[in-house]
Parts: sequence; structure tokens; C-alpha cells
Amino acid sequence: MALGCGGNFPRAIGKFPVDEIGKLPHFSHMEQLISEIEAYARAVERTPQAVLRAAIDAGGREWESWKAGRSSPTLARVDRLRAFMAAHPPETEDAA
Repeated sequence: MALGCGGNFPRAIGKFPVDEIGKLPHFSHMEQLISEIEAYARAVERTPQAVLRAAIDAGGREWESWKAGRSSPTLARVDRLRAFMAAHPPETEDAA
């Protein structure tokens, strides 16, 4: 079934299921990653771009590209990013 107007979305693209609004499940994972990065950046009082630069040496426009859906990180980069955030947790009031 071809994509078209009027909600004629395919139920799957190849072996990948499509949700009710026609997005592949990947996008919900990307939205979750973006939320994690934003929350971490707020907690450490840095911008998401600064977090990406420190964690994975990302370029200045990479964050905007991820948020706009124009690109996404590899799983290896996601693993490095999450490892960085785990290794550098936000300071708690007890530790300050």
C-alpha cells in the first residue's frame, strides 16, 4: 500500500510496524533520547549542544539536526552518550 492522503498509511514498511499516525517506532526512541539529553543538560546546567560536544565530540548543528529529524545518531554514539551521562551524574545537594 502506498503512502497517500486521507490516512492511507501502510501497516508496515518491510518488516517494521508503523504506528497509528504513520511513524516508524524509531521516532519514539529518538524522542525519548532527546528528552533524556534535555533533562540531563538542565540538571548539569549546560546546553544539550555542550553535552553532546563533551560526550561524543558532536558538531554544533548536530543537536538541531536530531531534533528536526534530519539525522540520528548511531547506536555506538548513543551508547557513548549514555555512558558519559552515567559517569558524570548531576551533583546532588548532598554532594555540594
